[in-house]
Amino acid sequence: GPASPERAEAADMLYDGAGRPMVTVHVCWSDGEAAIVMAYLESQGIESRMNSEVPHTVLPLTVDGLGEVRVMVVEEDADRARQVLRERQEEARNEDGDEEDAPGPR
Repeated sequence: GPASPERAEAADMLYDGAGRPMVTVHVCWSDGEAAIVMAYLESQGIESRMNSEVPHTVLPLTVDGLGEVRVMVVEEDADRARQVLRERQEEARNEDGDEEDAPGPR
């Protein structure tokens, strides 16, 4: 039969259930990290999908250089997804107090 959308030839091009193209918005090195990113996107109302190049039967976790786990969203959501992920990263940095202008004693 025809290949399912899940089995897109190019790793960077996947299609959702409605046949809309999906694009990568975040690359992780482990499924766990990808799951956190996906949960965050979902909390923002953005549907995402994990596309892993790693043969999970061989490795429980992705190892740097052996493959990557891509978090993909429908193309029309990509800009918004990248934006919310950027904001999340900035918030995380601020919480760590790494910012030059962080209040409090050094």
